[in-house]
Amino acid sequence: MSDTVNLVSEVIPLLINRSMPFRKSVYLYALVAAIGGFVCGYDTGSISSIIALPLFQKRFFTSNTFAYYESILLASYLVTSMCGAFFSGYFCDHIGRKNSILLGSSLLLLGILFEILGLNLISLLLGRFIGGLGTGLMTNAILLYQSEIAPSDIRGRLISIFSLLSVFGQMMGYFVTFGSSYLTSHWCWRLPWMVQFVTCFFFILAICFLPYSPRWLIDKGKEKEGLQVLSRLHNLPREHKIVQAEFLDVKELIKAERILGQGRTYAELFERSGSSLKRTLYAFFISIATCFTGNVIISYYAPQIFKNAGLSDVSASLALTGGIGLLSLIFTALSLQWWIDLWGRKALFLVGSFLSTICMIVIGFMFHFYAVITNSEESDVSVVIVKNSHARWLIISCMFLFSASFAGTWGVANYVYTAEIFSTRCRAKGLSLTYAISWAGSIIITYCTPFFLNYTVSGVFFFFGICSILTLIGIVFIPETKGKTLEQIDFMFDNHDHDNNSK
Repeated sequence: MSDTVNLVSEVIPLLINRSMPFRKSVYLYALVAAIGGFVCGYDTGSISSIIALPLFQKRFFTSNTFAYYESILLASYLVTSMCGAFFSGYFCDHIGRKNSILLGSSLLLLGILFEILGLNLISLLLGRFIGGLGTGLMTNAILLYQSEIAPSDIRGRLISIFSLLSVFGQMMGYFVTFGSSYLTSHWCWRLPWMVQFVTCFFFILAICFLPYSPRWLIDKGKEKEGLQVLSRLHNLPREHKIVQAEFLDVKELIKAERILGQGRTYAELFERSGSSLKRTLYAFFISIATCFTGNVIISYYAPQIFKNAGLSDVSASLALTGGIGLLSLIFTALSLQWWIDLWGRKALFLVGSFLSTICMIVIGFMFHFYAVITNSEESDVSVVIVKNSHARWLIISCMFLFSASFAGTWGVANYVYTAEIFSTRCRAKGLSLTYAISWAGSIIITYCTPFFLNYTVSGVFFFFGICSILTLIGIVFIPETKGKTLEQIDFMFDNHDHDNNSK
């Protein structure tokens, strides 16, 4: 049977060539699924601005409870997102990828409804809790679904659509909230959530028309339905050799996996026999490394860093933050169109880590040598300010360079690589743990960073610079997955382990 898998793995690349017709169906399905990324990104871009609105604060907070409940609102969403991601593996395996997306988006829709109603603080917190669960479940299911419907030659591009729409959603969240802030009624904070509610509602309707994952269908014994979906994805008849070859590849691999037993547990991810442990460690490494590139502090604390760099004008700081979002969107689009499938995942990781190291260390040195401690104009609290104009603009330039490089490298490749590295048998549960770790890392960094920024601004950037150096070394040892079908990636790992065991 392994010879059959090997033969098919060798045949498929020869069959897929530039003369193939444009596969509009798979692009359409991937795009529709990726709209979930827009909905999730929109929340990230709007929530901090909503909390800052005076009418919102007056309705839900007092001057003594603002800082506490602000943290609760943000933490509740992140923590339940982590829980949703963790349990997503169970749902994706049992009810399918498509139905898991529907379940997650329905939970998110319900959570947004509680936020819009805003009857009291309890209603608001309940909405954040439910919405976070839906987001964690939906995010994992979408990426899993995209990885399993995408042909190998464009899989990186299709999965990257999720990253692109997520960044675009953040930008739209920022601009919609900025526009609604001029309203003098409570619709100033309800309107942004209403936009998200309507978008999520139509997203759910669109998902109903998507096909199920062909690999999930075949795994559940629905081979005719799985073959029909493969035919639709390739825009080719079911009897075509490309469709039949991929169908045979998937079918044979699933048969091989069933030799290991029907039960699929999280423990399988850490088994030393075979390649499961190695794949799991690769995915965990990429997930953790993504958090520690420094992207989290730029995303959440850019205005504060700009202020420390010497930009006292709030409008200028917000404008530069918006500029970072726009630049990130452009470079995500560039990576989606060309880099991810042309250069490969490993090359993007290496370039991103190198530029992250340079940017973080340069910013750290600028704060170390040119920052001074002075009293704030608004209070008697001491703050760190860079008064040297050359150092200030070098810091700003490095922040823009970092944001652009991260968006075009790690921001895209980390989703692609972790979605394709696991075997079909373990992919759902592997991704659920991987994204749960990612959410946990973001939570830790988000809530530790303010304390470290108050203690040493330069030290924060030196820390992430060192992390980027370690990441750069680690990336050298991971395998490349560009241009391979999911079944070929399985064969690559299993054959490599077999060769090592036979030596």
